[in-house]
This record gives sequence, C-alpha cells and structure tokens, in this order.
Amino acid sequence: MSYSLVSWAHVLVMGYWLGSELVINALTHYIARTTSLSGVERMRLWDFLLDVDQHVRNAMIMSVPLGFTLASMLGLVPIEGVGMWALWIVSALWFWFMWMVHWRRKSPNGGVWARWDWRLRYPLIAFFAGSGALSLMIGWPYPAPWLAAKVLLFAGAMVCGIFVRYYIREAYRSALPAIAADRATDADNEEFRILMIKGTWALVVLWVLLFTIGALGALKPG
Repeated sequence: MSYSLVSWAHVLVMGYWLGSELVINALTHYIARTTSLSGVERMRLWDFLLDVDQHVRNAMIMSVPLGFTLASMLGLVPIEGVGMWALWIVSALWFWFMWMVHWRRKSPNGGVWARWDWRLRYPLIAFFAGSGALSLMIGWPYPAPWLAAKVLLFAGAMVCGIFVRYYIREAYRSALPAIAADRATDADNEEFRILMIKGTWALVVLWVLLFTIGALGALKPG
C-alpha cells in the first residue's frame, strides 16, 4: 500500500469526522430549540441524530490505524509487520464494539454496554496522552515533536467527546424523559437547550483540536 493512498484515506477520514460533527451540532440545536414538533417527533429526530453520531465514532477509530500506518511508513513509530497487523485487528475489534454499543442501546443490557464503552475510553485517553507527552519530553516513542503533539491532541479530542456524551447523559436524566412523554414544560425545554449549548462548547474545542491535528500532519513542523 502506497504512502499517498494511506495519506489520502487519512485526510478523507478527518474531513468525514469534521463534517459529521457539523451536521450533528446543527441537528442538535434544531431539536433543542424547536417548539413546533411534538415530543414524539423530537425524539424520532433525536434517534436519527444518534445514528448520525456513529459517523463521528467511525472516523475517530479509523484515524488511529491510518495515522500510525503513515507514521510507520515514515519510520517514526516502531510498529511494522505483525505489530501493524495487530493494531489494525485491535482497531477493527474496537470498531465492532462501538457499533454493538449503539445497536444494543435500547436493549435490557444497553446500559452495561454503554458503561463498558465509557470505561474503554479512559485507558485509551491515558495511553495517547501519556505517550504523546512523554515523547515531547524525551523523544520516545515518537521522535518527531509534531507527531507527539498530534497524538497528545488526539487524546484531547477524545476527552471532548467524553464531555459531549456527559451532557447528553445529563439530558437523559433531566429533560428528555419529559420531552419523550410529550409533557415537557418551558423549564424542561430550557434545561435541554442549556445542556446542548454546553455540549457545543466541548465541540468547539474538539474542532480546534482536529484542525490543529490536520495542520500538524500536513506541515510536519520541526
């Protein structure tokens, strides 16, 4: 596989990630602000939004093996051969698990799947943040500072995703049950709107991080 082809795929996935985030944000605020739709219709749109949100997770997971493959081709990470195959297999398993969490979210054990999804994110964030920060300090395992910074910022992007999901979970605890039952008060609608605004601030930080990651990959400064 050529470097140009993998690089093209990596850029495509980053655009896919950003585009999905923009669509989700616009739809989120429409659902939160509309007063002309019934609760049932708003929840139907909300379910559609959760389906669209899977595109974000698709892109996030795909960017990991693609990014490390590019770094390996440049000789910047000690991953090749069997190690690279293992990385792609683990990423595929993560991809499968992410979709299982989504498909099972309304099942009796949906909460269990969701909790394990949260728990999985924390060691991954720790790995990316720790390896990126360590490399910036001592030049290992990523000798190029721009690559170390990309990995560190990727951890930050995952943290932003955790914050977005936190505000969504809070909405399920507060406003969404009343909206789903079509008995939402002005206070419920306002609570929902405020939570989605807070989630948008996390998204804004995420967008800045993704643009910076893209710029570092394209410019490779230092």
